[in-house]
This record gives sequence, C-alpha cells and structure tokens, in this order.
Amino acid sequence: MSYCVNCGVELDRSATKCVLCNTPIPNTENHPDRPVPTPFSEEAMIPKKIKERFLALITTFIILIPNIVCALVNLFFSPEKLWFVFLASSSFLFWVIFILPFLMNQKQPHLLWAIDTVAVALYGLVFHIRGIGENNWYFKIALPVIGIASLCVLCYICWARKSKHHKASKALHIFIDIVLVLSVLCLCLFISNYIVKAQMVLIADACCFALVLFWLYVCKSKKTRAYLSRKLFV
Repeated sequence: MSYCVNCGVELDRSATKCVLCNTPIPNTENHPDRPVPTPFSEEAMIPKKIKERFLALITTFIILIPNIVCALVNLFFSPEKLWFVFLASSSFLFWVIFILPFLMNQKQPHLLWAIDTVAVALYGLVFHIRGIGENNWYFKIALPVIGIASLCVLCYICWARKSKHHKASKALHIFIDIVLVLSVLCLCLFISNYIVKAQMVLIADACCFALVLFWLYVCKSKKTRAYLSRKLFV
C-alpha cells in the first residue's frame, strides 16, 4: 500500500495518481510491463436481462398488494358491491401490457399479441357485466373494434418481422391501421344509432386518412424522405 507524497492519503496498489489531489504516484511495486488489476471491476456483474426481470417482479408485487387489500376491504365491509373488480381488471391489463414482456425469456410478439387481445377483451367484458354503459355496447361496438384492432396489430407484426423497413413506411402502416379501426368504430356507432359520436369519430378518421396520404407521398418521394430524416434526426 502506498501514500500520496503531497497530502498523505492512503492509495490503492494500482493507483497512478492521488484520488484527492491528482498528484502522480511513483509506484515501484508494479512492473511497467505487467497489467495491474484495478480495485473495481469494469464489467457489469448482473446482466441487464436479469435486472429487468427483477424490477418486473418487484413491480408485480407492488401492483398486487393494493389489489389484495382492496379486495379484502370490499368483501368484509361492502360485499354487495364488488367495486374492487374494476381496480383488479385495470391492474391486470396494465401488468399484461407493460410488465409481462420483461418476465419472458425470449421475445415472442405473437404470443404477447394473443395475450394482450384476450386481456383487452376481458377488460371490456368486466365493465359490461357490471352494467357500465348502454345495453349490448360490448358486443355491438367494443368487441368488433377490438377484433379489427387486434388483426391490424397482427398484420403489422408479421409485416415488420419479414424485413427491415424505413420509418416512413412504418408510420404509413400504423396510420392505415388507425383508419381501419376508426372506420369500424364509426360504422358500429352508426348502426347503434349513436349518430353524434359517429360523426366525431368520422372527423378523426378523416384526419388520419389525410396523414395516410401524406406518409404515402413521403414513401414515394426519396427526396422528401431524406429531408425529413435530416430535419427530424430519424
């Protein structure tokens, strides 16, 4: 062990300068041609995947605890109104979408797509069973929209995994899917006699369709695509 000649602080055997005053330390114990091990490892001791899974498990327990507490309070004090199912279903949907992917050993987008679709469908079914909203809104509006949106996501997954695509084509594909989903929603609302809501969805659908035309032009024009890449750093 050596000491700094300037401030006297104790130094590690591999130190070449003082950690306090930056004074160079002549270290005669080490040979110049022999690498000296550093006091701390420069490599990560825990892989990133293990850290992500550990944080996902901790988050799972954090989500689970208030759900258990709310369920016990509901069952003991007001069992006639099962209000905790709304918290439980919302927590389950959040866990499936944002936490479950980090707990899987390998990326399986098709499996995650199927699980997410079922979770969203069950989430809407909970509100339908509890009598939230108009009668039959789940089967007339929510379920068709969920089905079309799920198919659009599946098509996007299959399309994106085939080969590499530039970001303009990805944006075009996403907005096409949004237009399809909004069109189905507008049709379902119109059939169910929700005319005002159907008109509002139709306006949003028209805006997304205009964006589809814009991204279609960007995909066809290499000059415009290169300009956007420079300006937006993508």
